Amino acid sequence: MEIHGFEQIVDKFPLQLQMPVRELTTYMKWEMATYMEREQIASKEDFTELKSAIHNLAMLQTHTEEKVQNLTEAQERLARAQERTEEKVQNLTEAQERTEEKVQNLTEAQERLARAQERTEEKVQNLTEAQERTEEKVQKLTEAQERTEEKLQKLTEAQERTEEKLQNLDDRVTEGFKSLSDQIAALGGRWGIYNEGTFRATICGLFENVEGVRVEKGHYGGREVDMVIRNGEHILLEITSRMHRKDIEKLYSSADDYLDKVGVEPKLMVATSYISPRLMQKIMGLERPIDIFSYESE
Repeated sequence: MEIHGFEQIVDKFPLQLQMPVRELTTYMKWEMATYMEREQIASKEDFTELKSAIHNLAMLQTHTEEKVQNLTEAQERLARAQERTEEKVQNLTEAQERTEEKVQNLTEAQERLARAQERTEEKVQNLTEAQERTEEKVQKLTEAQERTEEKLQKLTEAQERTEEKLQNLDDRVTEGFKSLSDQIAALGGRWGIYNEGTFRATICGLFENVEGVRVEKGHYGGREVDMVIRNGEHILLEITSRMHRKDIEKLYSSADDYLDKVGVEPKLMVATSYISPRLMQKIMGLERPIDIFSYESE
């Protein structure tokens, strides 16, 4: 093997092996040279021994070269493994950078979520306070409603008492009106007050002092009639010394005209000194009633 080829092989060794291999080679070369000088004249047996030693040295050299080759291949495998390792490290570094970027993004997202959570909590707090205010208002409204219902209950009771009083008053007025009508009829019959004008003036004068009753005059059905209004009830009052059949048509005509003009259908009432039994029977059979107030002698 040439020297420069051997040196190239040694250069491929790891650094920690290059120096021992070179020292071993130098020592072997020195031993060979010394031996040759001492044994320049040797016997055939010595030459055989030298040849055997050289052969052993060649074998050793071959074995060394094999080890060197194995070491070189191992070094190459280590180099390739190192390259793979460095590639993996590079990949891991890049992955780490991506991970750190993701972590950074997650951190920023976490911060945004934290700020959003703070805003949400603030809104929840505002809603809670608004709910409390609403509940307070509802409570006040409930209390006001209860007070209103209590007042309405009192008003209802007062209304019932008022209606009861009005009913009693109406009953008294009705009884008084009937009594007064009876008395007027009796007076007219007893004292001969048959003049309708005097009779009408007497009734109007008497009604003026009755509470809740007023007397009005008006032209309805082409003639003047007397209207008595008491507690929202409209009464068309006909005053005559004697009731005739034609008076029924006059009453109906005036009542229809009053309904058209005023919008209220009046109650029909006749105060007369005399009405024949036959006419009274006819009036009692009418679908549209007419109340008759008349004096009847014994």
